[in-house]
Amino acid sequence: MRKNILSMVLALFLLFPGARALGTEALPVDMGGAKAAILLERGSGQIVAAQDAETKMEVGGLTRLPALLAVCEAADQGSLTMESEVLVSKEAAGISGPTAFVSAGESIAAAALMKAAVMITAGDAIYALAEAAYGSADACLAQMNRRLAQLGIDVSYANIMDADVLLSAQDLLLLGQALMDSGTFTSFSSIFYDAITHPDGRETELASSNRLLKNTVGCNGVATGSSGEAGYCGIYSVTRNETTWLCALIGAPDAAARTALASDLIEYGFSAYESVLLAKAGQALIETVPVSGGKMESVSLGTQENAALLLPRGASYTAQWELPETLAAPLYRDVAVGKVRYVDGEGAELCTLELFPLAEVERSGIWDYAGKALLTWVHG
Repeated sequence: MRKNILSMVLALFLLFPGARALGTEALPVDMGGAKAAILLERGSGQIVAAQDAETKMEVGGLTRLPALLAVCEAADQGSLTMESEVLVSKEAAGISGPTAFVSAGESIAAAALMKAAVMITAGDAIYALAEAAYGSADACLAQMNRRLAQLGIDVSYANIMDADVLLSAQDLLLLGQALMDSGTFTSFSSIFYDAITHPDGRETELASSNRLLKNTVGCNGVATGSSGEAGYCGIYSVTRNETTWLCALIGAPDAAARTALASDLIEYGFSAYESVLLAKAGQALIETVPVSGGKMESVSLGTQENAALLLPRGASYTAQWELPETLAAPLYRDVAVGKVRYVDGEGAELCTLELFPLAEVERSGIWDYAGKALLTWVHG
């Protein structure tokens, strides 16, 4: 099924004029002086626009995202609870850049540190959480590099706050998707302005640089960063009516240009395309198909994973079913028994999904036939 989803994405990529190959081709919106950008619809996994998205560049504070991902996923898995008290080390307190202004020796709630980590990618908060979740920065580093490899991001960190790492817009997009899959991260990612209180009564105000949180309906993350060398960079997620668009950009000349490009990309996605959910894993696409020679007389068919189709607005599609009129037992949940092909108005194939029985059906034995015969005789 994973191969089918990939085939679906590739088919869409080739068939629709709105889909663009990764490279230097111009985006459908004004780049505003940015160096690279990419736009993806999450449900289908379809990239519809990109410019220089595979080129690795400096990305400012967004180099902290792998460490943030590691601590968020550790919290998701229960290795760190938000009620825990975290003792801030000298090393954590010494991290420069965006900071929660924690002090060495300070004991502060993990929830407060996580809020600062997610809202402003506060380096001291991320470092302290990494030590608390993994026992040491080195252990967190090992997990970061493993996770980057799993995500298909070809880079290796020398330390958890490695500011010299180069990342591409596509790398940032992958990190953004992984962060938005974390329940811990999304608990804080929609907050635009807040504060944390330190044990000594001090308050640190937190203001996100993600302006879309404030002025774009449905924005729920993810992160921004900047530096003199990198310019203004960001990853953005916006969800409306169960459709989510993500974009990543690198090197805008200023914060206003970064916000404008992100907004234009997101709105282009919503206006030019619509996402159609074709199937939900484990739910019936066909309610009843007759079964011969089985202990069940019929079975429902569905897919093993969710499947979505991204279409230009106004485009039509139809389903073409390929399966026998009657299925022969035995049937197994993990063995496909048919296909459904989706084609556009001109008959061109958009994607193909395999169909699986939603229940196992054993072959009937002699006693099953005898029992059926007896029931037929009794009910005459």
